[in-house]
Amino acid sequence: MNTALLRYLYLSLLLLFGFNLSLSGQQAISGTISGFGNQMLLLEAIRGDKKMPVDSTFTDVSGSFYFNEALSPGMYRISTSGGNSLKLLYNNEPVQFVMDDPSESGGLQFIKSVDNAVWSDYTALRDKVFYLLELLKPVVGKYEQPSAFHALAVKEFDSLQQMLNQSANSWIESYPESLAALYISTDLRPQIDLSADFRTQRETMKKEFFARTDFSDTLLIRSDVLTRKMIDFLSLYQSEDQSMQAVQFEFIKGLDRLFEYASVDETMYIFVLEYMINGFAQLGLPAVTDFISSLPHFDAVCMETASLMKLEQIVGPYRSTLIGAKAPELFTQDINGNDFSLAQIQKPYTLIVFWSITCPHCLEMLPQLKAFVQTHEQYAIVSVVLSKDEQLLNDFVKAENYDWIHLNDGLGWESPMANEYNIFGTPTLFVLDEQKNIVAKPSGMKELRLFEQQNQQIK
Repeated sequence: MNTALLRYLYLSLLLLFGFNLSLSGQQAISGTISGFGNQMLLLEAIRGDKKMPVDSTFTDVSGSFYFNEALSPGMYRISTSGGNSLKLLYNNEPVQFVMDDPSESGGLQFIKSVDNAVWSDYTALRDKVFYLLELLKPVVGKYEQPSAFHALAVKEFDSLQQMLNQSANSWIESYPESLAALYISTDLRPQIDLSADFRTQRETMKKEFFARTDFSDTLLIRSDVLTRKMIDFLSLYQSEDQSMQAVQFEFIKGLDRLFEYASVDETMYIFVLEYMINGFAQLGLPAVTDFISSLPHFDAVCMETASLMKLEQIVGPYRSTLIGAKAPELFTQDINGNDFSLAQIQKPYTLIVFWSITCPHCLEMLPQLKAFVQTHEQYAIVSVVLSKDEQLLNDFVKAENYDWIHLNDGLGWESPMANEYNIFGTPTLFVLDEQKNIVAKPSGMKELRLFEQQNQQIK
């Protein structure tokens, strides 16, 4: 008996005995995972980079399962207790599939759901093409030219791009109203013109990157397709030899354009803003978060009250640490039990450093900060330690002779001080002037020294 016939019989048996579907067909998502009996599965809704639990169930002895939860259209993820997962689309029609092994992408077949069959075929082709293009890029960029081999590499590069775009367009034209068509159209990248120089290629990519993206369709929020594409778009604004200041400035330029695209819809604009401000805060790029929190493109006059409140809820906390803002007050006692307030510091500049005793980068920076203040007497350091081990902290401070003001409420990352200053990573620095206004948020010692040099030049 040939392999194809065996496969057909196997799927038929699974459908007959494994799915256990009711005649009414009310199950939203159902399937059979071979060899995965009596295991728990978790269903999550995908919203950008967030995974929101929706339902859970157990497979039966044959590996069959179903989810009956009422679902909204969008992208979902089924996860196993072993860490394997499968993304799929739901668009108000039952989804049924069979899978040979949850740890392998092969052996997956959708019995029902054109959306998933199309999306699965597209992503498989896309990933294969992207992999081959990455192999060809060094050849196309560095191999001696003109030469027959280089010409062949360029031809193959163009052929792969065209094949992906033609296949994608064919799927979109065949199923124009499908969720898969929307996500494929959004996911596609512009083709690279290898006849142009690198700078022209990049500028063209920036200009055409979202040509096929409908920012007014909020179904894009119910997936990770748009967020992945936005990150790829912003990567076009990076260069390897840029300083941190230059990197942040380039990101701001990209975000400026991105927010203009998103401003066609209130819900989309808020989604993009929240995703970007939280992401860049976690990356420790304060100039970018300052830009996002202070320059919304959406016309607030025309916004619904609920949208305005949501917008303020997102950006409000970041405005408290904008350049020029009054620095939030800190914990009222130092580690020795002495009363403390920022107003007690009389020096021209206060340098606040958030750090942790378990952070290697912090421990590397502290001696440099010590040397800095020894040669710059106009600075006072306020050390805010996100640590729950008070004894370890006290021993460390004494051993290293860090005779600064040290604040620690013993709450670690749950500290209100971390929340007030929007701390997502350590070390994080703030420079305050004599009036205790925030005048700089250096990303490290290099930017701190640059800030001081600029001050000296002004004087």
